[in-house]
Amino acid sequence: MREDLNALLNAYLADGAVGASLAYALNGAAPTAVTAGLAVREHGVAILPDRLFKIGSCTKTFVAAALVKLAQDGKLDLGAPISSWFPDLPSANDISVRQLINHRSGLPEFEYYIPMDPSRQWTPRQLVDIAFASDKQKAPDGPAVYNNTGYVLAGMVIEAASGQSLGGYVRSAVLQPLGLKNTWSPATEAFPEKSMVRGYYHRPPPAANAPTDIASGGEMWRMDGVLPYSDELQDSSDSFPFGAAYGCGDMVSTPSDMVAFMHGLFSGKLLSPPFFAEMFEHRVPASFPGTRMRETGAGMFQSAYADRAFYGHQGSIPGYVAVMLHDTLSSLTIAMTSNVGSGNRLSFQASGLHPVVDEAIRIVLGER
Repeated sequence: MREDLNALLNAYLADGAVGASLAYALNGAAPTAVTAGLAVREHGVAILPDRLFKIGSCTKTFVAAALVKLAQDGKLDLGAPISSWFPDLPSANDISVRQLINHRSGLPEFEYYIPMDPSRQWTPRQLVDIAFASDKQKAPDGPAVYNNTGYVLAGMVIEAASGQSLGGYVRSAVLQPLGLKNTWSPATEAFPEKSMVRGYYHRPPPAANAPTDIASGGEMWRMDGVLPYSDELQDSSDSFPFGAAYGCGDMVSTPSDMVAFMHGLFSGKLLSPPFFAEMFEHRVPASFPGTRMRETGAGMFQSAYADRAFYGHQGSIPGYVAVMLHDTLSSLTIAMTSNVGSGNRLSFQASGLHPVVDEAIRIVLGER
């Protein structure tokens, strides 16, 4: 099996990726890790299982679990309006804590409007201000629309309710109980920067009359002034500061830790059944270009991989793509990270990881 997985990752590299790391576990066994390619392309540094990747929006599942843990411990009510924390926020009386993490808050989006500035130290409130200055707010409790601003506010609620930094509370309430030692929240805590892999971004010159909307392949992030157009991969590791992602995407991890986290959620090690149901059940249709995400709960999507329904999350941030998944029928948990990315959600660099995960699942389950 390992030989087949190695061959699979090497084929992914041959298609244009720089490095990849994958881990899986069946029935709660210790994760098995497989890696290929380079952590630092310029120096030929190989990827090892303990090297850290930015995991982008996979952060949301950790943050959602932390918020639900606070509710389980009686520190907040998920059905309460967020006006207790944000009295001046428009429609705060109509938005519940729960809606911050199930993509039904109606809040405006900030991610597509924030300027990439590696030297800027962003505060969570500044991210929210960008959203309200740039995008339109919708009525809460409507159709699920993928939203990063809700997770910024969720992080702020966690800090206020716990009295800790976001990273500090996620560590004490989620990471430590599950024994995770290679996952960090760099926006709010120190982390081992030397363990990070570098991320590489594809930003080719746009063709004449190229689409500008994300669903059709338009560029997702505002990279002007940070990375020029080029047909070559460019190092984008520092283009999106950790503070600019905060509770919606700042975390770094390894696939082995991501597998252990997902198994911890589904096995009941972290949340009791009624509170895990807050994340897993009550799903509604949702989609996002270039992903397999089709139904959303709170911090957890249902996605189709290898003709099965998996539950988890996908993440991307300039130069990195990640996915972590659990299948309730086979008890397979799998995660994969890559250090290539693109603002074009339909490109190989942004979405080429998914067919690799499909095939890895078939190999592990003996369905190849």
